[in-house]
Amino acid sequence: MQGCNRSQKIAICTVGLPARGKTYISRKLNRYFNWLGYKSRVFINGNYRREICGTECNSQFFDPHNEEAQKARSDCAKMALQDLIQFLKNGGDVGILDGTNITRERRLQIESDLKQSFNGIQTLWIESICNDSKVIQNNIRLTKINNPDYCNVNSDEATIDFLNRIKMYEQIYETITDDENLSYIKTMNVGADIIVHQVYGFLLSKIVSFIMNLHTYPRPIYLSRHGESQYNVDDRVGGDSDLSELGEMYADKLADFFFKEFPTKEMKNEIIFFTSTMRRAIHTSDVVANKLEIQPLQLKTLDEINVGICDGMTYTEIAQKFPSDFQERKINKLGYRYPRGESYLDLISRIEPVIFEIERSRQPVMIIAHQAILRCLYAYFHQNEIPEVPTLDIPLHCVIKLTPAAYFCDEKRVLINPQTGEISIKEEYVQEFVRSKSKQKSFIDL
Repeated sequence: MQGCNRSQKIAICTVGLPARGKTYISRKLNRYFNWLGYKSRVFINGNYRREICGTECNSQFFDPHNEEAQKARSDCAKMALQDLIQFLKNGGDVGILDGTNITRERRLQIESDLKQSFNGIQTLWIESICNDSKVIQNNIRLTKINNPDYCNVNSDEATIDFLNRIKMYEQIYETITDDENLSYIKTMNVGADIIVHQVYGFLLSKIVSFIMNLHTYPRPIYLSRHGESQYNVDDRVGGDSDLSELGEMYADKLADFFFKEFPTKEMKNEIIFFTSTMRRAIHTSDVVANKLEIQPLQLKTLDEINVGICDGMTYTEIAQKFPSDFQERKINKLGYRYPRGESYLDLISRIEPVIFEIERSRQPVMIIAHQAILRCLYAYFHQNEIPEVPTLDIPLHCVIKLTPAAYFCDEKRVLINPQTGEISIKEEYVQEFVRSKSKQKSFIDL
């Protein structure tokens, strides 16, 4: 967001053995903060180590008795912390330090360095604990075997070496205790249990709620606009018009599509189905719901952006009656608020509870809503830059199927011809949560 100037600085530091989901949590939080408009960045100790020490470090490099390697790793960790501090000094709101930080001594040093650099900084520690061998093996497979440390090693050798690396860390691992006087969250076995200690303040409380809803179970999320409405035909904004004839055709074909996606009654019963309270969305959703024999949940939170006194106008009429507003919207579509209406920034705040519901769900999620709403949701899952939100392509008569994973989001776009029911795949790709256009140095990239 072009300028969320906040005097309160927040540092989040992870704790835990390797393959416990620290980087997953860090990236999720970073995405969440940036989506809300905070300037946030993750600083990953491992990236610094790979940049400085190379990618050929086997498990012996992590032996706590290897003094030379221990010093090298400590120097890299200090670099990450100093870059985090510099980021916050240069206007950042939230810095996330992603590392093991498994000793009491290391944590106290980080706390000291942060407090010396900022007056009143809020520091939150997140310790990820996992003793579920299946989860650990899955984390190793998904997030470690394909990382640069093992690019020239087969998967069996990589697994053995990484397990040995974990054993090295276990020798010196000290869990956070209350006498360290830290604000912390402990999450066990990917959120099965959570302990919260000395966490105060508005934003830190939001972090607790957010983490409580996280999990790593894959499930599809379907986004679709309602069928074409009469206002779409007339090129008018706002309103509560019903579907056009073409929009009714789309609703029928959309129902057929979802019926094929979920062919059994058991699969249909698993669906979580959200829609807005506006007629064009309800009409579309009702056709789908009747076909699948499920019940959608209507949420006013998902209603289209409120265009205030411009409701029912064409863009030509808005330009004629409110020329200054029309120009302001062209210049700053993200922050522009319709008179007595909303801006895209208002929408992001409004739909935040829906994000929590989607993150919490372990079942397929279907959402039939509106262009501005779906732009905001889509931006969250693909970590688009906030200024991009108002221009994201969310066309009519298209289903966007997202399947979030630990570090990426698989996307498939299905175009449905309302008249013939013909289906075509426009694009199918995997988009990393990290935007490839970042120009930062690799060792501080996510």
